[in-house]
Amino acid sequence: MNLAVRSHGIYPRRPDVFKQMTLRSRLLTTGLVISIVPILILGLMTWRQNAAMERVGRDGCTQLAYADLDHMVQNVVAMCEAGQDLLGKQTASSLRVANDVLGRMGSVSFLADQKVAWRAVNQFTQASQQLELPRMMAGSTWLGTITDPKTPAPVVDEVFSLVGGTCTLFQRMNEAGDMLRVCTNVVGKDGTRAVGTYIPALQPEGQPNPVLKEVLQGKTYNGRAFVVDQWYAAGYQPILDNQRKVVGMLYVGIPESTATTALRQAITNLKVGATGYAYVLNAAGATRGNYVVSKDGKRDGENIWQAKDADGKLFIQEICTKALTLQRGQIMEHAYPWKNQDDPVARRKIVRIAYYQPWDWVVGVGSYEDEFFQAANMIGSISRRSQMMLAGVGLGTLLVSLIVWLLTATMLARRIARVVTQVNEGASQVASASGQVSATSQSLAQGTSEQAASLEETSSSLEEISSMTQRNADAAEQARGLSSETTAAADKGNQAMTRMADAIKDIETSATETAKIVKAIDGIAFQTNLLALNAAVEAARAGDAGKGFAVVAEEVRNLAKRSAEAAKNTAAMLDESAAKAHNGVAMAKEVDLALREITAGATQVSSLVSEIAAASREQTQGIQQVTTAVTQMDQITQANAAGAEESAAASEELATHALQLTAAVQELAVLVQGSRADNATQNLPTRPSQTRLAKANKLLGSTVPKERAQTHKQPDPRKSQPQPPVSKAA
Repeated sequence: MNLAVRSHGIYPRRPDVFKQMTLRSRLLTTGLVISIVPILILGLMTWRQNAAMERVGRDGCTQLAYADLDHMVQNVVAMCEAGQDLLGKQTASSLRVANDVLGRMGSVSFLADQKVAWRAVNQFTQASQQLELPRMMAGSTWLGTITDPKTPAPVVDEVFSLVGGTCTLFQRMNEAGDMLRVCTNVVGKDGTRAVGTYIPALQPEGQPNPVLKEVLQGKTYNGRAFVVDQWYAAGYQPILDNQRKVVGMLYVGIPESTATTALRQAITNLKVGATGYAYVLNAAGATRGNYVVSKDGKRDGENIWQAKDADGKLFIQEICTKALTLQRGQIMEHAYPWKNQDDPVARRKIVRIAYYQPWDWVVGVGSYEDEFFQAANMIGSISRRSQMMLAGVGLGTLLVSLIVWLLTATMLARRIARVVTQVNEGASQVASASGQVSATSQSLAQGTSEQAASLEETSSSLEEISSMTQRNADAAEQARGLSSETTAAADKGNQAMTRMADAIKDIETSATETAKIVKAIDGIAFQTNLLALNAAVEAARAGDAGKGFAVVAEEVRNLAKRSAEAAKNTAAMLDESAAKAHNGVAMAKEVDLALREITAGATQVSSLVSEIAAASREQTQGIQQVTTAVTQMDQITQANAAGAEESAAASEELATHALQLTAAVQELAVLVQGSRADNATQNLPTRPSQTRLAKANKLLGSTVPKERAQTHKQPDPRKSQPQPPVSKAA
């Protein structure tokens, strides 16, 4: 069994892997732990700092990317506002030039007697109708129905030559306010002037046309307008007759595709990250979903209203729907998955959108989400490389520490092992000598202890006999006292019985007197009954006048009867009570006689018990003298036994110290050699010195220190208990 020596004995050692290791292994393990822990702490701190740096970088890049997108959207909207302002000023200027040209030709008039047949075509729905309108004149010049772009047309061609924009003269068709193009330089898709097309007062969806709504109120409209087949930056001015009624209007405009060329090119040139770009869509009307500005301008004018993302959602419609809810200055985000033909999987795309209502432009600026994190990914890559470098440095440091600690532990363990071997040999010799002395002392202590135990048993037996005799004397004395008390109690009982007999006689006399009173009550009841009968007879004689008295007399007679019955019952009970009282007196006399006999017997018992108590006291005194002599012999023997035990304890202490020295050397050997040195302690003797000292203390009746007893105390003969013989195995 694996043992470990402690200050108070030898106990089983708890299994400990570290303690079973050699000193060389312990030093090597400790050194590696001391080296590894700081490296691990440094690595953990570096990893956490790199992770925090990567997280901050990712968040910062995301914020910067979103801020960049928002700035681009805001810049595009600002450019649109600037372009709108510039176009408004340009159309206003062109409208003044057209007014000047028209004024130089003369005022607008209509020849009611000269009708012109028109096939009017709705520019939105292409629906046509036949109608006749008065001939429209500019001064003395008929504006005609010129459709060939090569044929000169009055007013409009001159305006084009001056300002470079389109110009049209409209004639009011009806009271609703529909306006017919009579003379224009706007060319349709068929290559002819758009003469004969008209702008309806109500649009196809039933809403008032914003241009005609202003013009029919006598106001000038300056803004965006749909002209024939495309959008223009336009200005419209009403033409009034002498009654200030709107009879037509003058238009000038520039196609958006021409007016916003520079703006669209600037939007096309915007780049976001590696592949991001800005684009513009129409959100409402007939051109909703049309690309106004596409990536690199390759898809300008293409309708992508039905375009779907990688999840099959109509993301363009979603973008336009969101945009129509935005107010001026608001920016909204839309995210969707998109997969190009060259991409293996779909990538998430982020778009920041704004809506420029005057031109119905949805401005979108977006890029792939993973491109937002390129800088953060680079930071993460640098962080991972630094961690790998740190890991390499840490492994190199650990390798160097392992070699250094291995050499140091090996040299130190060898030197200590040589010292342990020398000390172990000396400890073995001391342990052998102390063991021989201890064996001799123990034999002497055992013999003395056995003799002391025999005397102690004899003393204990005498003490028990003395104690029993003393208890008999005490019991006889107590019995004598109890006998005296019994005699006194019998006297008191006799006196109490005498008083009880007198009381019973008084009760008998009282019962006789009560019977006389009951007989008197019985006589009164009899007389009352007679009087009631006489009263009833007299009431019967009185007739009706005495009926009430007869009832009273009847009740009195009933009461008299009940009184007589009660007196009779009471008399019977009193007779019975008197008889019982007489019997009680007789029994009291008998009890008094018995108590007198008990008193005489108790007196005789008390005398006998007194004699027994005196004899027991004399016997106790004789036994105490014998016990005193035996106790003196026991004390001398116990003193001898205590001396022998002290000698044995001293020799055992010497053996124990030698054992402790051997165990200390063994622990040092285990420290150096590990579990291979454990077998040296398996057959070590146990430490009995504490048991020997305890026995010596018990024999002397005093507390003895662990090393040896220094004081002796005489035992109390009455309190000492018999000790069992000490076995040789102790």
